[in-house]
Amino acid sequence: MNTIQLSCFVEVAAQLSFSKAAEALHVSQPTVSHQIKALEDELGCALLVRSTRTVRLTDDGFAFLEYANDILDLAARAERRLKHKQRPSSLQLRIGVHDGLEAQLFFASALKRMNAEVEGFDPVIRMAPMSALRSMLENDLVDVLLESRDSAGEPDAASVFRRLMECPVVCVCAAESPLAAYETLELDDLAQGERMAVGDPHHCAAAIVDLQRKASAHLPAEAIMMGYNIEIALALANAGAAFTVQADIPAMQVPPLRYVPIEGLPTVSLGVRARRGCRPATLDRFIEILAEELQRTPPLRPM
Repeated sequence: MNTIQLSCFVEVAAQLSFSKAAEALHVSQPTVSHQIKALEDELGCALLVRSTRTVRLTDDGFAFLEYANDILDLAARAERRLKHKQRPSSLQLRIGVHDGLEAQLFFASALKRMNAEVEGFDPVIRMAPMSALRSMLENDLVDVLLESRDSAGEPDAASVFRRLMECPVVCVCAAESPLAAYETLELDDLAQGERMAVGDPHHCAAAIVDLQRKASAHLPAEAIMMGYNIEIALALANAGAAFTVQADIPAMQVPPLRYVPIEGLPTVSLGVRARRGCRPATLDRFIEILAEELQRTPPLRPM
């Protein structure tokens, strides 16, 4: 059994015609017939019923079709993976993200610019919990990751943090929330928002979790909702079910949510973390573009 035989069988099953299958595969009709006959002989059963005018699948043919598609898909993925590894490493950039929202809001526009600017640019997105990303970076499984931390920071180890912007802290709420009427908020004002969505420490940046913990101290315990990650917290805010506290990042603003500055909380440093030592030019250029894109407020889009 080989992929040529399987491709011929799958194409005939789709077209229900040997001649059309041969045309689609750019081979002769006798070649298609020979490959399928060899496949049937190897399997010991008929996959197709042929007549002068029609072709149809047998019961065995229907059963085998799913496996044939799976085998061809697996072979194609294996081929892509091996070719992928043969590309010049200087053009490959492995980016660590902890959720889909981060990939979409923070990295998508930067990757689009890189793709247009760098011929052969080869981005690889790898998703993992926040707790695992630093380890992946230090073990050379990713080249760069986005990181939020308090402005005081922490000692760098085998990797280095590069600050891209300093972010004030905001209350994110629906337009109908009582908090949306404020120009700025004091921490004690947050109780008027009734409920606050906070992130799971395993799925949110430690700096953001710490800010939310400080803010939640000004609300009763029953007013705190677990939002799992930033994406869920924003969904709860958009629904008017709760407000949340986040770093004010222009690229992350999603109308029609309101972003009201909160006084009394420290700023958050947003940046990227990469390994120490010589970095490829592709990574340095990506960091430059990302710094620009993070400052851009996105166009209006549905939540």
